[in-house]
Amino acid sequence: MKLSRSIVFAATALLLSHSVVAEIYKCTDELGNTLYVDKPCAGRSVIFTPIPAPVISEDASGRMDKTKRLLRAYEAEHEEEQRAEASRVLEQQQRIKKCSDAKYYEQNVTHASRLYRTDENGQRFDLSSEQRAKTEANARKEVKRWCDSQ
Repeated sequence: MKLSRSIVFAATALLLSHSVVAEIYKCTDELGNTLYVDKPCAGRSVIFTPIPAPVISEDASGRMDKTKRLLRAYEAEHEEEQRAEASRVLEQQQRIKKCSDAKYYEQNVTHASRLYRTDENGQRFDLSSEQRAKTEANARKEVKRWCDSQ
């Protein structure tokens, strides 16, 4: 889309840069519509002589190119900032979820009447008081890890 606009602009600039002077006629038809044509109309018409477009100097063309490069750089920087913000928001959402999960786990561990582990055969083994205290401490540590920086 941008490329086609650039081509149309360049072609128009080339056509208008030549010092061809044409007349344009402003006419009004029977219904009152205004028309702009290149040949005189029947009845009354107003003649306009367009002013030729100024020739674009190389200096102006260079400034235009520099401006376009600058705009592309700004767009790239803006896109990078948007990606960084989206990443930050996603990370924050994941942190909130992990905090919630850690609090839920801590609550279950601290309020459970018994804690156990299972072996590879699915057999349950109750945790000793020492193992239970260590599990509760690890649960509190996870809550602190995920929830303290929110």
